[in-house]
Amino acid sequence: MKMLALVPILLLTQVSYFDMQGTIVNVLSPTSLQIDGETVNLVGVDPSGITPGQYLYLISDLKDWLTGKDVFVKGGYVYFDLVGSYNSVSINEMIQKEIQDLRDDLAYYYY
Repeated sequence: MKMLALVPILLLTQVSYFDMQGTIVNVLSPTSLQIDGETVNLVGVDPSGITPGQYLYLISDLKDWLTGKDVFVKGGYVYFDLVGSYNSVSINEMIQKEIQDLRDDLAYYYY
């Protein structure tokens, strides 16, 4: 019974590690998210080297994928809120991976 009483404390301790917690309401750019009315600039995301068409594809994909998701923010890094826990891979890293995939597939995207 005493262990059950510790669960909420552990979750609160983990959440307090972050600067903020909220919901993504808009994707302003691949490097900038609007979370509960605040703009968060993402560290380590570089969309240079993709075509304008790829950029539009990326923004559309990110808006579909991220809008409405609950997240934690630490510095310029954003993590999915997995019901009081978080994924160790940041959204920053996921976006940068998608950008790199677009760069690698440049021959496929001529627009």
